[in-house]
Amino acid sequence: MKIDYNPILVGDSIVFRDKEGIFIYSQNRKKVVLVNDFIVQELQEKGFLLPFSEKFENSSNKKKSLNLMLLLGNKCIMGCRYCYANGGATNNEMMSFEVAEKAVEQYISMEPNCKRITLFGGGEPTLNIDVIKKLIDKYQNSFSWILTTSGVMSQSFLKWLINKNVNITFSVDGPSFVQNKLRPLQNGNQSSHIVERSMRIWKSESCKPLSVRTTLTNETSIIINDILEYFNQIGVDTIHIEPLYNIGRAIGSTKKDLFQRPILDNWVNAVIIALRWAKNNKKRVRVGELIYFLNPGVSSYCSPMRGKTIVVNHSGEITACSEVVDDSNENWKLFHIGSLDSKFNFDSEKFKFLANRTVDNMEFCKNCFVKYLCRGGCAHKALTGTGDLFSQNSFHCAFMKKIIPLLIKRMVIGKY
Repeated sequence: MKIDYNPILVGDSIVFRDKEGIFIYSQNRKKVVLVNDFIVQELQEKGFLLPFSEKFENSSNKKKSLNLMLLLGNKCIMGCRYCYANGGATNNEMMSFEVAEKAVEQYISMEPNCKRITLFGGGEPTLNIDVIKKLIDKYQNSFSWILTTSGVMSQSFLKWLINKNVNITFSVDGPSFVQNKLRPLQNGNQSSHIVERSMRIWKSESCKPLSVRTTLTNETSIIINDILEYFNQIGVDTIHIEPLYNIGRAIGSTKKDLFQRPILDNWVNAVIIALRWAKNNKKRVRVGELIYFLNPGVSSYCSPMRGKTIVVNHSGEITACSEVVDDSNENWKLFHIGSLDSKFNFDSEKFKFLANRTVDNMEFCKNCFVKYLCRGGCAHKALTGTGDLFSQNSFHCAFMKKIIPLLIKRMVIGKY
């Protein structure tokens, strides 16, 4: 077997040569070794570098892991320049308590082992305050509650959420000069001081880690150190970073340099800097595109598309994508997979079609060394970018091929 500087997939293992030697990363065992040519030959002769095993996915399926996501409405107080859902632009419909309660009761009837409800939306979910309060008051101790919010809410409601043990992630893009440009209020006013106040209240009054979700443009990816330093000063414990994608409102905003997706090298560099920052400061960094690095598999990339999350929108319709919230999205017919009546009614044929989007069914991915860690990437972003659901997201693809060898090297020698 010839091993050069281009990574290849051998059995379950990613193998490539570098100046230090030959790196072998076993996806089954989640371990990496640095060896020479003679050892590689001996490993093969003794039966190592075995085919990829499906045992991990099979064992996880036995756990009956199932989550519920409620898209509480489209009304939004924010005017984020790149909003994937055009929050507040199409309609201000909000989920009623009746719809929310029915969805929760049906979720309970499915008897998931780990009961978790995410409160999300095509707008700002905390604007549906009455439904949130009624739901949590009724079911508080039955579930783990997760809320993603802009942080623009009253102090009293935030403190109520803290007292109810809700896990919160704040969507914020950095210090004021970044936040106010990318994520102003809908009326154009600044949002930074309000969001920072909310984060500081959380840090001082909650016993849970302070978590933020940050979108990087090309311009802000270059100043990632400034953004991380700001979060360090606030006391952020976990940061989830993602690159801007040209969907929703971002399609029109990309004419301005500020709203361009990061070029590949800038995005890779930003991720590496963030990982170093996390290690040096004892923080956590999450990158959505890397969620399967230690969890390889053959199923689809997206949790709703492989039946692990049920996503219910404000009117009780079920979507296979949290970015495609209702029929205002041009791809609604494809991702609309059912409705909530007296029970969850799924379109089994449509769901089967979507779940079939796996790397082994995607021509470009079949022979890729990183396919089990990549799982084909986000279907909606690929569809929006190419018009083909089964095509690859070229930016995600290039990122994975570049970052994975660097991460494997880091596991052995501690640097990139």
